[in-house]
Amino acid sequence: MSEVAVASLRELAGPDLYRRNVFRITGLPVEVDRRTARARQQQLTAALRVGADVDWQGSSATTEEVRAAFDGVLGDPRRRLVHEVFAVWGPPGGCECPAGVHYDHDAAVRAHAAALDIAPDDLLAATISGALPGQWTAAATAWTKTLRSASFWRHLHHRVQRLDDRQLDASAVDALRAELPVALVRPLLRLAASAAYPAPMRKNLGEWPLPARERDRLVEEAAEPLYTELESTVRDLHTRLDSGDADEIVTEMRARVKPLLARLEGLAPRDQHRRTDAARDRIAVLLNNCALARSRATGEAKGRVRSWLTEAEKLASDPETRRRVRENLQGFDEADEALNQLRFTVDELRRTRGRYEAAAFLRGILGRATDEALAAAIREMLADLEAGGPISYRTPQRPVGYRAAINLSAWEDQIERRRRRVIAAVVACAVLVVALVLIFNATTGSDEGLVDIHPADHGDVSQEIVCVRDADDLDDGDTAVVKVACGQRHAAEVIAFLGLQSSVHSWSGADYDYLAGLARFSCGEQAIHFGLSSELYATEVILPAPEVITRSESSANYATCLVRRVDGGRWSFLAASRQTGAQLAVQRPVTSRKGRDHNAPSGYCVELRQQPDGADNLWPIVRCSGAHWAEVLGYRDLAWPPPGTQPYGEAARTRLTEEAGRACRQLATELGVSDRFSVSPILPEWWTEQSQQRMYAACVAHRTDHQPFDGRAR
Repeated sequence: MSEVAVASLRELAGPDLYRRNVFRITGLPVEVDRRTARARQQQLTAALRVGADVDWQGSSATTEEVRAAFDGVLGDPRRRLVHEVFAVWGPPGGCECPAGVHYDHDAAVRAHAAALDIAPDDLLAATISGALPGQWTAAATAWTKTLRSASFWRHLHHRVQRLDDRQLDASAVDALRAELPVALVRPLLRLAASAAYPAPMRKNLGEWPLPARERDRLVEEAAEPLYTELESTVRDLHTRLDSGDADEIVTEMRARVKPLLARLEGLAPRDQHRRTDAARDRIAVLLNNCALARSRATGEAKGRVRSWLTEAEKLASDPETRRRVRENLQGFDEADEALNQLRFTVDELRRTRGRYEAAAFLRGILGRATDEALAAAIREMLADLEAGGPISYRTPQRPVGYRAAINLSAWEDQIERRRRRVIAAVVACAVLVVALVLIFNATTGSDEGLVDIHPADHGDVSQEIVCVRDADDLDDGDTAVVKVACGQRHAAEVIAFLGLQSSVHSWSGADYDYLAGLARFSCGEQAIHFGLSSELYATEVILPAPEVITRSESSANYATCLVRRVDGGRWSFLAASRQTGAQLAVQRPVTSRKGRDHNAPSGYCVELRQQPDGADNLWPIVRCSGAHWAEVLGYRDLAWPPPGTQPYGEAARTRLTEEAGRACRQLATELGVSDRFSVSPILPEWWTEQSQQRMYAACVAHRTDHQPFDGRAR
């Protein structure tokens, strides 16, 4: 039954997602019954047939579109449910939803529709500037909040029951839960794939609730037409190069292929998509072959030939391609040096024996030359001799002695031997340079760029982002690190310095566990504000000593927030490059094995209902100003083993649960928690492993019916 709903969702997911919505076209509310819908259909169809003015939302639609829209409302309920997801719901009716659920959903629909309604010229101007209009971030934030709301999905289940059709059951909602995040970003991907400047749109993808692997798959799916066109064009140009003009091929490549590559790299960057890297390599091979073809045809070894090879070297990604391009560049250098030696010899012959004998010598070589570059150079020298002037050449760095005759084969052998000597010399020089650099760094330059990212005085730190060169700098216990430019490869980024006492709530006290937990939560918030995905980047915190962190007057009472790649890798760009403004949940535990200071801070809230299983799981923690499921009241130490019990037995577990309940109820009384709320203790599953000093319970307050609420439980 769910297949039709998924197919309808995929068909609808495009830039016209909201313009094609059947409720928007008909002007009907989403809860409309079939009888009312049919009456409205008859009224509207009759009015449109006679050309009358009708007051309705979809007045720009054609008669055929109106007919199809009413079919969507009155037809298959699975397709209707999909259109309901993207329609404005209005205030709750008979669904018994919290008011905030409908409000948040409608805000997401309006923001997303406004983003998709932006005029193409305005969107182009925005992407040229490198940033999308704010509606896109607002849409991503609003839909993320909606999709994470359990009440949103309950409402869809309610609609399944109200539609009451045998073709529709709960499996359709489950299918939409899996497919909806993908459908929401497909319009953005369609726009990005057709845009001249897709990079800002691709960056906005990171703000939507979609796993990174799925996001990359969808990007390559959207980029498939670009890949196909580029690869086909390059193949065609390669084929034409065999019988065509290299200059013409390169001109056409710059006009047709390079713009495609620019769009591809904006949509699917080479460092994240191997196929983009392979496309660059294909272009590099084409440029390399065009350079060789032009050299063979004209004898040119500089000018365009060298510029094409240099460009090919920059584009090449495959090591073998880079090696061949570099060899060709080096070969032209060595051939140029050998030709200069020949020019010097011919000019010496002209001065000592006369230009006629020098010309005869050159014609003898020309008759045996098989290389067009060599033949062209000889013809140029013959033209100089016939004009009566000296040979034009660059003076060799080491003049050679006069020879009465030069055997062509020997001269070609000399070029090969010289090439080998040059390569050996280059390698030797490279080894020497590397050695000198290492020695220099070891003796004089090792502390260059050294900064302390957590000095004793908060006033001494810079608020700019610091890119840290090596992971070892962070793991040795010393907060002095080597700072590098963020365009260089680095292992971490320091993204914020946060004062701690300024955020202490008066009721919480200034204990170390609370402040440390608050610092870790706040650093996680900073990473989210910078758009850093928790799947790619892990947030770490440098804290002062416990005796410092609880003193509000201490200038060292602050936290340093930094991020590292989850896979331990390095990168060469500024990951925290711009603020997104996103207000998403920070993933923190409430039963951390590492201790209470690693948990979510008390006084903050759990966004969505959790099923406590005792594991050291991450919960979505938010500030309590918006709708949420529960408030984290705090943590209470428990005696272990409980008095009168043996460790690790069932009796100990039962007594521990009872003690946790009493402790949490007492905490709720101390904080003035309202009687409208239930207080639940959350016990860790690792209780049998811990000592008395580390045993504790988390106390959370939530509504008895587990519905979301705003503010605190007071």
